[in-house]
Amino acid sequence: MDEHKVPEEAVLEGGAAADCGCGPQGCGQRPLARRDFIKIAGLGMLATSAGRPLTAMAGPFAAPDTPRHPVPGDKKLSPEWLRALYERGTKEVFRGEALPAIGMPCGGIGSGQMYLCGDGTLGCWQIFNNAESLWVENTNATYLKREPAKPVFQRFAAAVRKPDGAWDARSLDRAAFPKTCFKGEYPVAMVQYDGGDFPAHVTLEAFSPFIPLNAPDSALPATLFRFTAGNPAAAPAPIEVSLLGLLENPVALRSAPSFVAARRTRTLRASGRTLLLHSAEELPEAVERAEKGEKRAPVVFADFEGADYGAWTAAGAAFGAGPAKGTFSGQQPVEGFQGGGLVNSFLGGDDPKGRLTSPEFVIERRFINFLVGGGNQEGKTCVNLLVDGKAVRTARGINTEKLDWRSWNVTRLEGKTARIEIVDEAAGGWGHVNADQFLFEDETKEGVDHRLAEMPDVGTLCLAFAGDALPAGEAAALTAGLALDSMPELLTAEDAEFSVEERRTGLLAARPVTLAPGESADFVFAVSWHFPNHSEHNPDKKRTEKVGHFYAARFADAGAVAAYLLENLARLAGDTRLWRDLYYDATLPYWLLDRLLSTVSTLSTGTCQWWANGRFYAYEGVTCCHGTCTHVWNYSHTEGRLFPELTRSVREMQDFFDNAQGGGFHPDTGLVGFRSDGNYAADGQCGTILKAYRDHLMSPDDAFLKRNWPRIKKALEFSISKDENGDGIIEDLQHNTFDINFFGANTFVGSLYLCALRAAEEMAEEVGDVEFARRARKIRGRGRKITEKRLWNGEYFIQEVDLKKHPKHQYADGCLSDQMFGQGWAEQLGLGYLYDRDKVRSALQAVWRYNWTPDISPYNEKYPPFRWFISPGQAGLITCTWPHGNYQKEGVLYREEVWTGIEYQVAGHLAAEGMLDEALSICRAVHDRYHPNLFNPYNEIECGDHYARAMASWGVYLSLAGFYHHGPKGILGFAPRMTPEHFSAPFTTAEGWVVFSQDRDGQVQRNRVDVKWGRLRLNELRLGLPDGVSAVSIKVGTADGQVSFADSVRDGMLILRFPGGLTLEKDGWVACAAVPARPNL
Repeated sequence: MDEHKVPEEAVLEGGAAADCGCGPQGCGQRPLARRDFIKIAGLGMLATSAGRPLTAMAGPFAAPDTPRHPVPGDKKLSPEWLRALYERGTKEVFRGEALPAIGMPCGGIGSGQMYLCGDGTLGCWQIFNNAESLWVENTNATYLKREPAKPVFQRFAAAVRKPDGAWDARSLDRAAFPKTCFKGEYPVAMVQYDGGDFPAHVTLEAFSPFIPLNAPDSALPATLFRFTAGNPAAAPAPIEVSLLGLLENPVALRSAPSFVAARRTRTLRASGRTLLLHSAEELPEAVERAEKGEKRAPVVFADFEGADYGAWTAAGAAFGAGPAKGTFSGQQPVEGFQGGGLVNSFLGGDDPKGRLTSPEFVIERRFINFLVGGGNQEGKTCVNLLVDGKAVRTARGINTEKLDWRSWNVTRLEGKTARIEIVDEAAGGWGHVNADQFLFEDETKEGVDHRLAEMPDVGTLCLAFAGDALPAGEAAALTAGLALDSMPELLTAEDAEFSVEERRTGLLAARPVTLAPGESADFVFAVSWHFPNHSEHNPDKKRTEKVGHFYAARFADAGAVAAYLLENLARLAGDTRLWRDLYYDATLPYWLLDRLLSTVSTLSTGTCQWWANGRFYAYEGVTCCHGTCTHVWNYSHTEGRLFPELTRSVREMQDFFDNAQGGGFHPDTGLVGFRSDGNYAADGQCGTILKAYRDHLMSPDDAFLKRNWPRIKKALEFSISKDENGDGIIEDLQHNTFDINFFGANTFVGSLYLCALRAAEEMAEEVGDVEFARRARKIRGRGRKITEKRLWNGEYFIQEVDLKKHPKHQYADGCLSDQMFGQGWAEQLGLGYLYDRDKVRSALQAVWRYNWTPDISPYNEKYPPFRWFISPGQAGLITCTWPHGNYQKEGVLYREEVWTGIEYQVAGHLAAEGMLDEALSICRAVHDRYHPNLFNPYNEIECGDHYARAMASWGVYLSLAGFYHHGPKGILGFAPRMTPEHFSAPFTTAEGWVVFSQDRDGQVQRNRVDVKWGRLRLNELRLGLPDGVSAVSIKVGTADGQVSFADSVRDGMLILRFPGGLTLEKDGWVACAAVPARPNL
């Protein structure tokens, strides 16, 4: 059986297979009151029982288990549960109520945010330069199950000819096939459509090309769909079947009301493919009028500067008796309104409801312009234009308190009588609306030069079929039987033009094929997009700049994207499936493979952008906190290992690029502005050195290091300047990822600083800067000695701080989960111990003992978190605790929260130290927390959806293998910590993919490295040996026969050196066998 197909017997109903709202207090909302905690706790326990019951994992616990500290030191983990952590298991398959929450990002890197939903339909649709976070600010519903939005109509359908000659079509979704099941092996999703009385059996394989080390082809704005339709072997007769693709033309989805324009849908045919291309353009008369500049005097209809609403009518409690004067109590700062008044329905919070309706007026200008902000809830928090009592235009905020201009083009409504209605019919998070300054004018307030072609949501969208599709007129007959009330009117012409005020659906239908019983056929479709008008606000320069998209610099339109995809289908799909197969053939448990790679999907969300000039740029989470923030991206290892060219672009086009030209580097001091600005973050500054070293290690030669060494050195010298007496300890102000400033010596910043010094030693030696290497080594040695003397409390490392001078936002003698962050980086980079090994291990054990709990309820009831990214009843790692008393009520910000990025960072370090029970427990708790019964498994949240810090997960994967690679030196090393007796997994090197395998029989060890893609230049191979083995007899071979080598054993590692080096191309390999203390094999 093909193990990458969905096995029917493995599916369980509703579950798994049997086998920046940044304010002065930081990013987030108010802490919970106790009564709110109890509400959340009840929901949390219910949610947990839907995924994995707590009792199956740990306990029971009683008060004596936590006499002072509400985290049990003895986790009482079930032996059965622990044993299951290591088992290969069965690949999870989801169906039923697990499907609605699933949203697998299915576009290319930096191409927007499109989801493949649990039933194979497309959702989210944030591809129009319209990234929007669903993070629910000012509430505690951030971690809340929700179904992806589907603002654009899209479906695939299967059609079978009935005996009477008519066609019977069924939409391929959960509604038509209620037993649909989903299996995700990122980047590939497989959907099986079951549960209907349809005669054909249909499965789907969907993905966007994902090819590690080939970022351009992994950044295509497209999703590929391969449907397989089969006639069951037991069927009584042949069937005639076709596959249909239906896609609305949504071009100018948001900006359409501002223009007199038309949408156009064309069918384009070429050898081996058919394209349905959607576009939009202004009508000639609108362009002519705009160019002539015919304008009438503007009319101020409402500015809300009075004491009351005047002739406007308020109903309900939300709007009060008159305009607001700005921000209400408990509301984030409201900005963007004009004058001293505005409409703000946050009066009394988010729960009150109401409507505010204008007097009647006659439409006498081409545009109605106004400011709007607040919630983004369709039909519930919005501004409507009513004509004859019906809403003919609508607008809403984007879950931000900032008011932005919106424009309605009402040219075709001139002369009609209308009203404006401001609606608040929502309760809960973002259940309010802000509005101001209603103007009637002859020009829009939106748009670049007021032209449609420059709008963010204008470009092209394409539905493609790999074959000669039926003519549009014939294709319509195949839709008979489709029960799709939401489908806009179907287009039946191959070139159609219609007003942007109308909605229309395009159709492509494959030519029918006849299938005998037991036969099947494949039908390949693609959806591609091209919306080039992307702009980014530059806070430093206080202006918005057009930056475009990398994909738009490669392709002219969505049709060109689709053509490239289909013309190169064999290679693009083949490489994607190859990576998927290699990864899921690894010997690690399926659940762990799912979890550790799922976060790489963040690259294909609104968190990440790849600009037209080649610069990779990112937020912390979707639309939250700009600037490829150095301290948040300190945690992420995924993109640096799988797509190193992206991270090298961050170094060279941001971190080491002059601030005066848009980068973050200040050449006079060496400061790296942590958001590409002029601001200092101590952890981000040190982390920039570490990321530069990692990017060097993942390079094929030393050119990157040589180009950037002067600025790498200068950046470290900036950190050294903060170490005023050169003793290896930074003690002054240390802004950091907790959005506060630490003061005094600590190992959160301190370990990163020592690791940066250690990495600089290596880089300096490589470029011949021996004096700087010596200087860095000397400072590092002092830092280690002083840290261990002053900050070691006998159990873990603390912060040395004067709390009388700095009473807020410190951790003092608390146990910070990230206290060994820099040592974890050292493990990732092969830099050895920064501190005494026993102290490092003790500190990690303390973090596990005091900060990880099988149920966060007791701790968070006593100490409520600032924000909730977890539900009571679930297991998690708390940011910081004070296990021996001395709890800091105003200590380090976010102290009671649970962040998956920190969890993975700690788990990776635990794995590197061989503490596998602890590492796997942390990761499994995250996996259970993101079960689709509870939340989207592809969206790990923090301050925003798809939070970048979560890409620390790849560090766990590398630690489990003991992976080390130095591309320029040609060094590759492995020392598997998990199942070293039988281990196999794929890894990326500077120029290729390799599969490393290891088998042990007693103390006899066999290893093999196979090159599966690209190539590997190998001068030295390092292999971890069984405990106690210090001398071995070796035999080494390659695909070309025996090779010469020199071997040695050092610190438990077998080191094989190949004089002259080896260059292994695809399908090449090197293997060795090691037998202890014997001269011959």
